[in-house]
Amino acid sequence: MIVVSPIQEKILTSLGKYKFLTSQQALTLVGNKSIQTIYNEVRALRERGFLDSVIYGGVSKTGTLAKLHYLTPKGAKVVADIESLILDKVKFPKSTNTLVKNDFFHRIYTIDLMIAYDRWIYQTGHDPLFFDVYFDKTGSQRRQDEGALKGKTRIDIGKENFIDPDGIFAYRTIQKEQLCVLEVANGLDTKRIVQQIRNVIFACYQGHISEKYQVKVTPKLLVAFEHLSTLKSVQARVRQDEYLDNFDGLENYLFLGVQSEVKEAWHSSWQNIHGKKVRIWDQ
Repeated sequence: MIVVSPIQEKILTSLGKYKFLTSQQALTLVGNKSIQTIYNEVRALRERGFLDSVIYGGVSKTGTLAKLHYLTPKGAKVVADIESLILDKVKFPKSTNTLVKNDFFHRIYTIDLMIAYDRWIYQTGHDPLFFDVYFDKTGSQRRQDEGALKGKTRIDIGKENFIDPDGIFAYRTIQKEQLCVLEVANGLDTKRIVQQIRNVIFACYQGHISEKYQVKVTPKLLVAFEHLSTLKSVQARVRQDEYLDNFDGLENYLFLGVQSEVKEAWHSSWQNIHGKKVRIWDQ
């Protein structure tokens, strides 16, 4: 069996769970270490052929070159051995031809929120059922017997329409199961975000999402905004939207938050369409 240090094991198994991580995200998951330690361990793992990195052609908001790390097939086998999993249960890119296109930072923000959710789930003791994200795929471009390649969160609506949310997840409390849809709203285009909300709310209320996942509840839609100003603009437009007004009880199924706040306090950073902070996880 291949031997790795405890820190290296944590980095590898975290990559096997989230598929991609920045060094800063790895630091959050490892805990109680310096960022230089993470850099050194990532470099060592890369030299052993266990992980690789994709470098964005620009700089991050902090002024540093942005990198996303991911498991190689060799690293994925190590994780499968460590966690006694079949290889299909370990997340790693099957092809590196088009790892990341135009969603580099959007992908990072999505993973930030997944990590925050997982921290909250651990603290509450709830039972996590699944967390699918748009950059996980099903099917194949090469093998017809596996079906067409598409995002794991894709929800078909009729024969021609579909939605592909950023995330769909479910968990179980003592009382019941909960099903949620996550959209990560970057930028300032309120019109696009409102249309996205319309499409997802329709799928939620019509039962398309609960039918696919066989969770017999109406999903909640969570929209995490990059900018507070965009959240406020969308909130105002949603309250005045004639189409969304047709959905009874919308304030119980649509919740908005600011990404930076949700990262730090997942349980208490969401508000309803009227701007009231609500503890949706107690409902």
